[in-house]
Amino acid sequence: MNKILGGLPAPEGVFGQFKDELELSLSDEELLRSKDKIEKEYAGDEAKIKLRQQANLTYYLGKQKGGSPEAMNGQSISDNIIFEAVETFVPASLAKNPEPVVFSDDTPEGDALSTQVKTMLQYHAEILGMRANLNLMVRKWLMDFSAVIKHGWDTEIQDITDDVRDVKNFIFDRNGYVDVYGAYTGTLGERIKSTAQELIDLFPKHEDYIRIMVDNKLGTEVIRTEWWSDKFTFTSFKEKILDKSKNPNYNYDKKVKSTDIDGNESEETEKGNNHFGRPKKPYTFMSVFSFGEGAHDVTGLVEQNIPNQVRVSKRTAQIDFNLSARNNSVALSENNFNQETGKQFMRGLASGNGLLVPQGGPIEESMKVLEMPGVDSSYFDDLENQKTALRMSFGTEGLTASPPDKNELATGIIANEQHDGSRIGGGVGDALERVAKAIFNQHVQFYYVYYDVPHEAKIMGQMQAVQYSQLSSAQMNKGLVVTVSPDSMKPRDEISEMNQAMSLYEAKALDPKTLLTRVHFPDPQDTAEQTVLWLTSPETYMQLNFPEVAAKVQQMQQQMMQQEQQAQQQQMQSQAQGEQQNQQLQGQAAQQQMQVKGQQAQQDMQIKQQTHEQKLKQAEESHKAKLEAQKKSEANKPKTTNKK
Repeated sequence: MNKILGGLPAPEGVFGQFKDELELSLSDEELLRSKDKIEKEYAGDEAKIKLRQQANLTYYLGKQKGGSPEAMNGQSISDNIIFEAVETFVPASLAKNPEPVVFSDDTPEGDALSTQVKTMLQYHAEILGMRANLNLMVRKWLMDFSAVIKHGWDTEIQDITDDVRDVKNFIFDRNGYVDVYGAYTGTLGERIKSTAQELIDLFPKHEDYIRIMVDNKLGTEVIRTEWWSDKFTFTSFKEKILDKSKNPNYNYDKKVKSTDIDGNESEETEKGNNHFGRPKKPYTFMSVFSFGEGAHDVTGLVEQNIPNQVRVSKRTAQIDFNLSARNNSVALSENNFNQETGKQFMRGLASGNGLLVPQGGPIEESMKVLEMPGVDSSYFDDLENQKTALRMSFGTEGLTASPPDKNELATGIIANEQHDGSRIGGGVGDALERVAKAIFNQHVQFYYVYYDVPHEAKIMGQMQAVQYSQLSSAQMNKGLVVTVSPDSMKPRDEISEMNQAMSLYEAKALDPKTLLTRVHFPDPQDTAEQTVLWLTSPETYMQLNFPEVAAKVQQMQQQMMQQEQQAQQQQMQSQAQGEQQNQQLQGQAAQQQMQVKGQQAQQDMQIKQQTHEQKLKQAEESHKAKLEAQKKSEANKPKTTNKK
């Protein structure tokens, strides 16, 4: 049964004109009028912003004409603090690739899809050089008050691309602005340079028109403008629309016909599967100092510090002039010098060459060295203050080479807040996270649209393990939330972090696994397990990790034990023999001692007997002597007679 349309039977096959899914209904005339209006309105704003962009570049290169002799001669000025600040700011603003965070519904399928998408995002962040692109965006933002990266699809390699573009080549709708998601809300056009032949290769339908425009000289450089709104895109060259279509980076709803079992046909709408709720331009912008008006920031770090650089250059020139004047303050006599010979003399004096004094008055009277006062210290103080003010504005004061003021904490960790590289100026860290988040979401949208066949990704995951992912648009059947891990790009002083971790570990405030994680040691989990095992049970550690060596060690230990046992037995035998010998020696010594004592006793008895005999003999002799003396005394007494 045929479906009736408009009261007429619909024939089988194609009904109506062929129409591509991405065909744009707007006419070429409407598109040309739209682009002419935008170009005309933006012309005045473009001229003004280019002057400011050129001023930033001039001061970054040190080519400003500020009375500096170097700048007047085409050289960069000395003491270019803006260059120093920029080249310190750019590498410090981004430490590593941002870490994507992906999550879906709380189901095993959703978790698996989130893991696969995250792995693919990390893979593209690595191979597309996201960190290098973001660093380049920071540099361009500093110079041009805005920066932009374009996302595309490479038909040759069948994968997505990221390319940092020059914002000076863009034309912006005056009513648009960069929103908080890094998207430009209005229509924009990008001027793209190529040769005429390359343009023909891209748009072969318009070969005749292009040849006429370049007079058949196909090596001529030409500029086309690629225009984008969220809904459509077109390319213009001169007054010709080379191509137009709907935004190709979106899966649009389709009308699908179906037939039921009774043969009745019906038409249903098949909703396009997308990450974005609506089409978006394939551009991500970086904006920091914005009030939500226009594509460019209202000001920038370089522009704000031009007055500081002017004062630095002025003070440097003043100090240089005064120091030079002290070395070259000489008054010359007209008797010896005229203007020409005086100039020659001063040049020779400055260069340190020998001097020829013209004839005239005496040499000692031909010149006089003038004593010039020294340069006041306030000049140097003001110069350093201006340098400090400029660096602090950029947030690089703590990153430049200057002596730090260290404060010792109780744990021994050295803290130097002045040298905190994480406090980069301008709020650029948050802006970079917003840009990275927008880039990741653009990549996911491209997965939905272009990954008709599975694409593979390999990254180095945790514990140095390779993570593998295979992703296609057919798998993208669940809603995803994609963001960036907070502070994943934040600059860190790894040496300070490692020293801090070591100090905490030595103070027993940190476990081995956390220590190894903080010092970025490969596979901290396994290493920590091995460390704990080694500390608690070295034998088990040896058996698990070096079984052959453990067997040899065990065999050696057994041999050593046997040797020790034999040595102990020998030692015990030696000790027993020694004790026996000692006992024998002691017995012999005791006998000898007893013999000596017996001999000594006999000698003592003999001596005592001899002494006793001598005493007896002496006593006997003394008694005899006393008797004789008594006899003599009695003999000598006169005899008495009795008288009657």
